[in-house]
Amino acid sequence: MVGTDSARGAGLLGERALARTVSAGLCALALALLSATTATATATARADASPTAPVPSSAPEADPCTSTSLAAARVSTTVRLEHRDRTFSKIVSELRVEVPGTWPLAGDLLLSENSERYVRAMSCLSRPEPGQHRRWHERRSGPPIVSSSGDGGVTVVDRTHSWVNAYREHLDVGVWRIRAGAERWTLALRPPTALKDAHWHRITVDPGGPGAHSARPRPDGGSATAALVWRPPAPEGHMEHEAVRGSRPDGDGKTAKAGKTRVAEPERERAGSEPPPAVTVSLEPPWQRSWAAQSDRLVAVGLDRAAALFGTAVIAALLLYAHVLYRRRPAVPTAAQERTLHNLAVWAVALVGLAALTLSDDVLARYADRWAGGLWQDVQTVRVHAFALGAAAVLFCTARPTPRIWRAGALLTLPPVVVAAWPHGLGLYVPRSAPYEASVTALLAQALAAWCLLALTLLGFVAAAWRLATDGGLLPTSRRFPGRTRVLRLRIAGPVILVWSVVVAVCWALTQEREWQRAAWLSDRTDPLFGVEHRNDFVWETMWSAANAQDWLIWCTWLLSAVAILAVLRTWRPPTGPSPAGPSPAGPSPAGLSPAGLSPLDAPADRLLLLTFFAHVVALVGGYFLSSSLLTPLWIPLSAFALYGTVALFTGRSVLAQPFERSGRPLAESADPAARAVLLEKSRSYREIHAELRRLDQGMFGDVPPKRIDLERRLNALHDWPAGGGADRLPAGVSVVDGALALGPRDDWWANGSRCARLSLVPAVPASLLMTWAWKVSGEAWQSTLQNHFGLPDVLLEFVFWMATWTGAAFVMGTLWRHLPGRRGAAKALPVTVAFALPVGVDVLVYRFTGESTASLALSVSTMLLVLTVTGIGVDFDTFRGERRYWQSRLGLLLSVYQMRYYSLQVAYLIAQVIALITIWEFLATPDATPRQPGPK
Repeated sequence: MVGTDSARGAGLLGERALARTVSAGLCALALALLSATTATATATARADASPTAPVPSSAPEADPCTSTSLAAARVSTTVRLEHRDRTFSKIVSELRVEVPGTWPLAGDLLLSENSERYVRAMSCLSRPEPGQHRRWHERRSGPPIVSSSGDGGVTVVDRTHSWVNAYREHLDVGVWRIRAGAERWTLALRPPTALKDAHWHRITVDPGGPGAHSARPRPDGGSATAALVWRPPAPEGHMEHEAVRGSRPDGDGKTAKAGKTRVAEPERERAGSEPPPAVTVSLEPPWQRSWAAQSDRLVAVGLDRAAALFGTAVIAALLLYAHVLYRRRPAVPTAAQERTLHNLAVWAVALVGLAALTLSDDVLARYADRWAGGLWQDVQTVRVHAFALGAAAVLFCTARPTPRIWRAGALLTLPPVVVAAWPHGLGLYVPRSAPYEASVTALLAQALAAWCLLALTLLGFVAAAWRLATDGGLLPTSRRFPGRTRVLRLRIAGPVILVWSVVVAVCWALTQEREWQRAAWLSDRTDPLFGVEHRNDFVWETMWSAANAQDWLIWCTWLLSAVAILAVLRTWRPPTGPSPAGPSPAGPSPAGLSPAGLSPLDAPADRLLLLTFFAHVVALVGGYFLSSSLLTPLWIPLSAFALYGTVALFTGRSVLAQPFERSGRPLAESADPAARAVLLEKSRSYREIHAELRRLDQGMFGDVPPKRIDLERRLNALHDWPAGGGADRLPAGVSVVDGALALGPRDDWWANGSRCARLSLVPAVPASLLMTWAWKVSGEAWQSTLQNHFGLPDVLLEFVFWMATWTGAAFVMGTLWRHLPGRRGAAKALPVTVAFALPVGVDVLVYRFTGESTASLALSVSTMLLVLTVTGIGVDFDTFRGERRYWQSRLGLLLSVYQMRYYSLQVAYLIAQVIALITIWEFLATPDATPRQPGPK
């Protein structure tokens, strides 16, 4: 994404001009962003203060909802708890109100949802009383359904839902309130004040399995394992009203006695009505849902973060031990090897430091909330900025960038430091004994500081990745100065980072405004308190966005780990040359590879790094059950052992493990570039002779047909192999084509792995789009994406995650190509897919035990097999790429390599995989849209 150059001769004047340009760009972009995000809050505040704003009367209205007119309303409500196939129990509430036409606010329900009159009328029906309401947990899939009837009445159906993911906290969902305790949950009906005189003709509670423990008052119907039903008796006036509705018209088409009993008098309604029953249901949820609901307790959060930190420490320990193993090699390391090994050790330490800073930050915040009632905003700002600057410093120390990058980082550090050190002057100091009202200056200062921390972290991340990649030779050298490494240039990388930071900030601001409007939807917007709380909440959330954005970015540190590992594997790979052990007993081999050159599994240090790469980069993150990471560290060795065990189990069945007929030596001892060139040349002759034999069998020959015995003699001669002390022969079951395909398209395991990774990019793009759609867009996942402050940018990171997963798996398959069983590339994809699927299978088994969703896991395994299969076929084709000029199309060359029988099998195999993928997508890929665990608010 960023361009570079190796020129380093810029003068002081150019550097100062660059600094001024970056500074001006930062300020301009930040002010433009902040103006857009505060438009809604400032507009609301100005509207409240304008002369045209509605002014309340001097005498307050006793009953703004005119509840007496709602005495003739009919109300029913249903609440349902869903425990199956999800981490947190889902609570779904429905309120149905049949509003009579005599209610003065009935017509307001037909107005726009943003109308103040609509908000006032709807709040009367679904809130305890009009005023200010902040329901952060309550969510709706759509606005309430409002329909009018012929007699002027209106029917309102309000459906809401939420998740029970807070411990010992009251969650209001519609007209219901739920509280999750350690052993039992309590569900209570909280009817709006305006509907207390209405007729609640049906109240239904479905507690889900295993059912309700107790219920007050005694229900009128239902059972312990089904929904409980209350049917309060209707007052006399309502009964007459029902009789009129149920009467049949007379012969003139008019309802008999309609004029006498159409609507009962309000006095009579009030005299015969009773308040709705105070329904309270106690239930013992499944232990899995109870544990998940307690995941926000301080002890649970501490254990979760400790487990995550331990998992990071395991990865760091593996990297450091690989560093020790490389140091034990007898050969003197080159300068490039020294640099990459030093970077690996530095990054291992930095990885633990970053995890400690980001994870402990959250624990300390919750500890302060638990024991000190939370920290004041100005104190919280100092703590958040200190941890964020510490994490950025770790990235910059890892990167060791140029002085220009350091100066740009120092410039981005100034706003957060000023905001943390001078809260009084910026309006961020919260009075300890007086109400606080955030100013526009406070919002601008806090937003600028948070945005600069985001850009600073991004700059440190890019600089660290650049350092690890250039030291390992993973990037091409400079085109302007051949032979010199590329340098990260701020004039190109800076604008890219600034634009990405602005995009993330805009998405965050839009989501924050959307969440505020959702939570405060039915609040009184004419009250000046609405605008004050709106700005206060925006400032508070902006302060927290600095830490949350950094946590979101630090999650991607596995990309830096991947770059560090690949750099070491590339520079420390063994040379392709004769074996240092000397000639074998059968005589000196014309071409013998060192055992360490066959695959990275043959050298302890390379093996450890490759297994760590697979577990940390390729394998899916497992062990996350019931909203806890306690078991996640176990999945690291599980994934590593799955790959090693799967490959080691079938290594003896690989082509290169087969012995020569005479000497008994394995074919792997002759797997060097010279042997590969001989096999490629013989393979062409082998296929040409077989083509002549097919034409001879079909009678397709010229005037002088070839003799079969001559063709068979030529085929037999192709199996001869030169060796010290006489000619050897290939095994009877291995052809020269099999041998050439077993060696792969390149001369060593690193080149094979790199080539496989490049070839996998073609199938990886649609596969990544498919998985991104399944996890972030499909079904309820889209609602979860929109609710996340970084949900929209996270869609792009999800795509990058899956691209790295597919290409990383292809790289592993390429490095192990000569060890994998199978004669064709499609078969070699199976062991790597099995290693990828084994930890996923363990996840599925545990998910079944905990009752959580397993959606899209089978889809990921099926997609992995398809991507690796297509990549394997591409590798087979690429092995004979030198013959491409002799064929009219790639398909013709592929038919020549595979022959018709193998080609038909590969096509049928691919079609079966596509059908399986479509079937899994149709029936199994339904993601569970579980919200993120709420942080300290």
